[in-house]
Amino acid sequence: MGDRLVDFSFTEEEEVFRKTLRELLSEVLAPRAREIDRNCRIPREVISALAESGILLLTVKPEYGGQGASWVMGTIATEEIARADPSVATAVFHLVEASWGKIVERYAKPELAKEVLSRAAKGEGFVGICSTEPQGGSDVAGFRTIAKKEGDHWVLNGEKTYISGIVEAKEVDGGYVTLVKTKPEAGSKGISLFYLPINAQGIETGLFDDMGRCGISTGWIRLNNVKLTEDHLIGRVNEGFEIAMEGFNRARVFVSAGCTGSAMAMFDYTRDYVKNRVLFGRTLASFEGIQFPLVDYYSKIEAARLVMYKAAWMVDQYDQGNATLRDVGFWAAMAKLLAPEIAVDAIKEFMKATGAYGYTKDTPLEMAMRGVLSYYVGAEGGQNIMRLILARFLFGSEHLPYKQK
Repeated sequence: MGDRLVDFSFTEEEEVFRKTLRELLSEVLAPRAREIDRNCRIPREVISALAESGILLLTVKPEYGGQGASWVMGTIATEEIARADPSVATAVFHLVEASWGKIVERYAKPELAKEVLSRAAKGEGFVGICSTEPQGGSDVAGFRTIAKKEGDHWVLNGEKTYISGIVEAKEVDGGYVTLVKTKPEAGSKGISLFYLPINAQGIETGLFDDMGRCGISTGWIRLNNVKLTEDHLIGRVNEGFEIAMEGFNRARVFVSAGCTGSAMAMFDYTRDYVKNRVLFGRTLASFEGIQFPLVDYYSKIEAARLVMYKAAWMVDQYDQGNATLRDVGFWAAMAKLLAPEIAVDAIKEFMKATGAYGYTKDTPLEMAMRGVLSYYVGAEGGQNIMRLILARFLFGSEHLPYKQK
């Protein structure tokens, strides 16, 4: 029949990587998942173990401290981390650094990139994304944080909110890829990116008390005449929008992996429970009312994984010059649309299958539910924003709701 055109298998290297990483995480992370959620902190020794194994900033080039791994490999890593810590807190720590670290690698000044990324790869730094503002996060073109050139410095003023890793960044003098307006009247064509050191003079921070993914902090940043040199500019002035979209597309793939990893871990947990729980002289697993919903959601999780790995593959094609950012955006949005919704619905069904026990903190189910909900309600782009992105591809920009009069 000729050469095979479609191959859904992972390479031998990828399979070995997944197996080896799963074994490592079963020792250093999985036993501490509940502790991480309860104490609202990822232990330093866990971060160090991930750094020593080369997982932190896995996809960044070796000259900047990474492994130069593919986006598919990074997706595998994110999924396995979420399986080990289904609260997705550790996966968030990893994916934020890996996604936006890649943006720093590709577009920041080489000296800044090497300084920032080499420290983060060792677990001695932190790099994240500083985008959302109090009035909204999805309307990037409507942001109000501004940067004005004054002499040889840029002066930043404004406020950002729902920022991951505030505490973690401050502890290690980390920083953020930050979206600001440098030409406010130009909309998306007036956005620039800067690397913002979290401990720069003029920065105030505060924290939120999140319901889930408690192991990584979330908070706000207020910029009061923060001065940054030209060296902190990422990319060119007024050309930051497309770079930011690249970062979000990359991150959405990893977000999807966090959701599928957590959901699949909870499927495994629930399957073991219903196979061993006996009612009316039979195992719970032998009842169709238990079996069939679990089969349905296993299938849905696998379907989400297929789209997610297609999106990861598309990122790699983009990095090799064989696909466009538009191609990546389509598949990343589809993955982000499917994975959080399926994960939330699946874990809800798993909780039903385990009955009252599933409502207790003696199971990891509620912890997983609280974690994946963060991506269901909007982190890295709300679900309806994903629908708008896909609608633009499928129907054309002229048919978008906000373009209608």
